[in-house]
Amino acid sequence: MNFVSDFPPFWQLIWRATWQAGILACLVFCVLLLLQRWISPKWRALLWTVPLVRLMLLIVPASGLSLFQFFSIDPNRIPQVTDTLMTVPAETVIRSSPGPQLSNSHNSVQTHMADEQDVNHPATISPEPGSKAHLSISALITGLWFLGFCILLIREIGSRWMLSRLMANSQPLQDTELLLLIAARQQQGFLKFPVRCYVTDTELGPSSCGFWRPTILLPRQLWDDFDQQSRRAIVTHELEHIRRHDALLLFLSRIAIAVHWFNPLVYLITSRLRREIELAVDAATVAAFDEQTRHQYGELLIQLSQYSQRLIAALPMAGKRSALRARISQLTNPTRESRCRSALAICVLLLFLVTGLSDAAQKKEQPEKNQKRPAVSTRPEQRSESKPAAQYFITGTVSDAQTGEAVSNAEIQIFVASEPDVNKREKKGITNDAGQYRIEVPIGNIQLWFPTLKPGYWLLPEECTQALVTTAENPVLEHNIKAQTGPTWNIHWKGKLNEHQLKFLTAHLNDQPIQYRVSLQEVEDDAKRAAWLKGEPVSFQKANASSMSYLDQSGRGKLTQVGTSGKFILTLVNMTAELIVDPGFDNTRVVSLKQIPDTEKTEMTDSSGKKAIVSKATVTLSDGVPLLTFQTEAAKPTGYQSLSGRAVDEKGNPLADVRVGVIEGLKGGGSGETGQETQTTDDGTFSIKLPIYDNQVFNNQQFSVTLTKDGFAGTDSEIVDAKKDFAPIDFNTLTLQPGHTIPVLVLDEQEQPLPGSILEPVSDYALRRQITRTDSAGKAVLKNLPSGVIRLSVRWGTKIKETNLVISKNQSENREVTIHINEFAPTSTSRVEKQKPLAVGQQAPEWEIAAWSDGRTRKLSDFRGQVVVLDFWGLRCSGCVASIPAQKRLARKYKEQGVVFLGIHTADGELSQIKKLLQSEQWTTPTGIDRGTSILDSKTGAKYGIQGYPALIVINQEGQITFRSDVDPSGDREAFMKTLAEASGVKWPPAENATQTEMIEIMNQLQYTLISREIERVLNAKQ
Repeated sequence: MNFVSDFPPFWQLIWRATWQAGILACLVFCVLLLLQRWISPKWRALLWTVPLVRLMLLIVPASGLSLFQFFSIDPNRIPQVTDTLMTVPAETVIRSSPGPQLSNSHNSVQTHMADEQDVNHPATISPEPGSKAHLSISALITGLWFLGFCILLIREIGSRWMLSRLMANSQPLQDTELLLLIAARQQQGFLKFPVRCYVTDTELGPSSCGFWRPTILLPRQLWDDFDQQSRRAIVTHELEHIRRHDALLLFLSRIAIAVHWFNPLVYLITSRLRREIELAVDAATVAAFDEQTRHQYGELLIQLSQYSQRLIAALPMAGKRSALRARISQLTNPTRESRCRSALAICVLLLFLVTGLSDAAQKKEQPEKNQKRPAVSTRPEQRSESKPAAQYFITGTVSDAQTGEAVSNAEIQIFVASEPDVNKREKKGITNDAGQYRIEVPIGNIQLWFPTLKPGYWLLPEECTQALVTTAENPVLEHNIKAQTGPTWNIHWKGKLNEHQLKFLTAHLNDQPIQYRVSLQEVEDDAKRAAWLKGEPVSFQKANASSMSYLDQSGRGKLTQVGTSGKFILTLVNMTAELIVDPGFDNTRVVSLKQIPDTEKTEMTDSSGKKAIVSKATVTLSDGVPLLTFQTEAAKPTGYQSLSGRAVDEKGNPLADVRVGVIEGLKGGGSGETGQETQTTDDGTFSIKLPIYDNQVFNNQQFSVTLTKDGFAGTDSEIVDAKKDFAPIDFNTLTLQPGHTIPVLVLDEQEQPLPGSILEPVSDYALRRQITRTDSAGKAVLKNLPSGVIRLSVRWGTKIKETNLVISKNQSENREVTIHINEFAPTSTSRVEKQKPLAVGQQAPEWEIAAWSDGRTRKLSDFRGQVVVLDFWGLRCSGCVASIPAQKRLARKYKEQGVVFLGIHTADGELSQIKKLLQSEQWTTPTGIDRGTSILDSKTGAKYGIQGYPALIVINQEGQITFRSDVDPSGDREAFMKTLAEASGVKWPPAENATQTEMIEIMNQLQYTLISREIERVLNAKQ
């Protein structure tokens, strides 16, 4: 059975605590970096406890003051509609291109549609038990976490046991002077609880422990290695720890580490906390010391660092050796205390406590105020600057985000998705000396698309692509861009291109000189960076920071360093390389170069000792400035992959002049259009040879073709696995069905038309080519569509909607469809718990239906005494639609026996489209729309515990569930399938080369046999 691929609520809480603590840690770090000389160590330690406490508190109260209302980092967890009667579930994977490929522009980013290639076919049993694998993975991860938690818990218990044994074997302190020091502090109210002090023979540095029963542990070596003044300083230091209750902070940090032992963030926070605690105690200890005594105290710390730091639940005075330099530095240059500085620290701490230890409050949707609006000009242009009414412009200024200075010579690109001419999809403008640009665009939806700034500047990921809108009321849209600054690297590319790459680069230049574009992307994840360099599929949860620039005709140029991690992928025309830079590395003061043995990497060292490493480059220095020279040979073909086939109409007549495009992908990964295309000849045949180069990764490759011709429905072929020996792939005969058209009207929430809305069918690659734009009245006509159900994406700025359209075989029934789109609001990340399926034998609950397709009202209790078959389905589920023939056969077979067939559509259905499908398919089964707002909260589906769609449930005359198809059959699944196939008269497993049509027929037959058997069993049981 299929389950939502979400982790349990515990892991959602862990994830939420992690990213919020991470943000708090970053903010604390930035504040302390800016105010380091204004905030003393004791306040810095308290500030670091805030992210630590957030890690510990998995649940925090919601507040309108929470700073996390400005962040949206949780990944969307939208359960997908799973076709539970399918044998091959659909899957979407985003990947990088499968090898070093030509990089010319970000608009060559491919839309990967592995899921769109798979067609969901009806089956007769529940799906492959993939969800069980998911559950086992989830259980495995939880088990591993629990194992680590137990190990750390045992380790903590062991350390406390060792501490208790150590104290039991120690002797009370007998040094009168030190005892008087402790007693004096106790009488002054310095300490709240009596302090014990023990002397131990164990090799251990001075330490303190305990909250209710504070204890100081002193090694006997102190009386041999140090004088009385040093011993007084040591005891004073430990008393300060006790006064500050640092043992409690130590205990809290150990709890956080036990819960988040797998998370590097918790070790970073606890390390910073421990460091600031020691700095604070040092500062308090030496507050009354003169300069010479401070110097002696520093020497004392250095000597104590040589003492053993055993694993016990105590705070050693020496602390970690890594923090020793900072502690010594503070002794000579302490942070001054004052009332103003303390007041500042208190304000900062309160601000973090109030805003950081609370979660974002849930608010009602307020599109006008709280949601991000498309960038629409709010003021009309003055008449003197206005252009004719038919013209629309985007204008603005590019400036330095820090200084506000204008950035000239920036290339601004606007992407017009609906433009049929590929040469007109990109509108470009260059900023002048004042940083201003002005670009003519169409009315409505457009998109800012990866501007190219001059060297030294780059854009944050959210600034690179933005939804923009022009309107008739305000034809000139102002959009200003803030640029970040970064160091530049001198680049020299001396590569060569093969014929295929040159053709790609010059395809749309119109005899203009070639411009080589290079880019730098920040990829912090080491594993993903390594996979990218190998040409393997890579996916990212969020956009990477990047910069782009052009090379001159000699191949020279500059690349701008971006982000903060210092880990980059360089894409240089036809190759990729890696650049790793230490924080603070100065690439204008490089003093030495070193070739790393047995690698293609060169190490650069600057005057401060910081390093940078680049791969695949020859590095030369000029006055301390490196030049990275990359030299590649043109890739040579190692073979050719031949693709062929024949296009015919529904009568079998050959079709000439059909456009044939090529889709390439990886098995288990994504896919994309290669840009290679041809046309069919007069006899309908086509043939394409794809060169495979020696620098490509040719493994687990898959190919399909996409066919389009005006007047016919576009179609994608089935996906075929490529052979390593480049054996020819024959797609055989591909049939193009007649194309249909349907008019569409797009309105907003106020029933106003939205001119320039983008309408894009997203069911497959061929249909995506039918993308269009609404006119001034908000209307458009979608053409060359297949009959059946298509998925349509509608966009107008940040107003977005995806909906299902039913296309009838009878063109006269394809009347205008009105689509309302709203401001896009990210789906809540809170997990929707899937209900357990009602077991066979349980009483079927009453349904909750918003409306029935025939306009009648009915209840389950109305059919008591009859067998009822409920079909839970949805338009978006292609397997559901493909199973309609089996449903129709079953209804005809049992019509005379009083068996009732009813459909229940998911709550996101539109009645008009459901009725249209029923009419088009001549499917007379009444269908009700489940009550709710989406597939996630369908009321009846939740009552029955539907595990996926379609789901068929058989209910006997007494109202009890006797069968459900969305639950795995007991016993061996494969044996069950073979038995069912034999009874159905079909082959199982199906042939590997079975077509989509053949698979649909097989699965319908299996479903018909299975449901017939279950209905007969109920009918016979009554007799």
